[in-house]
Amino acid sequence: MDMIKVGPVGKCGRHIWDEKGSDQIAGIFISYGEDIVFSLQFMFYDNGDLIISEKHGRRSYNQREDYCAVILDYPSEFLTSISGSFEKMNKKRTALSSIKFGTNKGSYGPFGTPSTENMDKTDFFNFQIGNYRLFGGFYGSQNEDSIESIGFYVKAIPSSIINLKDSTVNVKKEKDEEE
Repeated sequence: MDMIKVGPVGKCGRHIWDEKGSDQIAGIFISYGEDIVFSLQFMFYDNGDLIISEKHGRRSYNQREDYCAVILDYPSEFLTSISGSFEKMNKKRTALSSIKFGTNKGSYGPFGTPSTENMDKTDFFNFQIGNYRLFGGFYGSQNEDSIESIGFYVKAIPSSIINLKDSTVNVKKEKDEEE
């Protein structure tokens, strides 16, 4: 299936991760501190099997971080938005400072807290996917301590969603179809 790559937000690091095609999201595991998201891990269905992705970001936990498991009411609940912020640590590095997930049934988060003191060092993002099952998976980069960038895939919009009757687009039939 064709997918559109959206983002990433943040600075791409050298350790790239990609969960393209992991679209049947059933859960998200987040470890975070007061102003940083240390790691993300995803649970999704693939051909009827429940799969847990690799952990992206910090590999181990310590006593200064919180952990949250967001479990969606799969298959009736699905992602409709992803928002948050990145803080610029220095010229070469950013860190995900907060993230929030919206679904067709509610919202989860924010996890972490965006910086309010250094607004010139904070980049905010707000990805709106809409109320269709168009989410196609996450991708991004990480370092040994945190998430450096994040983006996601969106599935191509099926023609059944597009209402051409109300559109100003003229549809031209191919010659073979006219005969």
